[in-house]
Amino acid sequence: MHRILLIEDDSFKAINIREYILELMPDSSFDEIPSLVEAIDFINKNTYDLVLVDMAIPSHPSLQGEGSPMSFLNGGLEILLELKSLDRKDPCIVITQFHEIEISSVHYAVKDAADAIKKEIDCDILGCIEYSEESERWKADLSKFIKKNENPNT
Repeated sequence: MHRILLIEDDSFKAINIREYILELMPDSSFDEIPSLVEAIDFINKNTYDLVLVDMAIPSHPSLQGEGSPMSFLNGGLEILLELKSLDRKDPCIVITQFHEIEISSVHYAVKDAADAIKKEIDCDILGCIEYSEESERWKADLSKFIKKNENPNT
């Protein structure tokens, strides 16, 4: 059984990612979390075989009758920092709809961001993926990173 944490506030994107992961790893169980504060709570209570992180996530869950939560364009980095502060090595994949990821005030193309994140945070990041509903490329990238995680010597 693979235990997966999916941190994503876009329900359509979350469904697409979960369905594709289940095609690749049918024995997976998911914790799906839409906000930074909830994700940090789950990370502090559980370990995961894979953490899928959206880069832009809201600070808190959206509650009816309450104001909108603040959106963090780099909230995913906070998740990676939390894992590092706990000295955890849960493998992570960043999945973003943006073309670039900002790390320490420098913008990196998504394909180059994982190396910059590793250098800056020193965490177990398998890679960064640009998600698009118009393209299947994200699926190929996700599959590649998952296979590399399961077979690190290939």
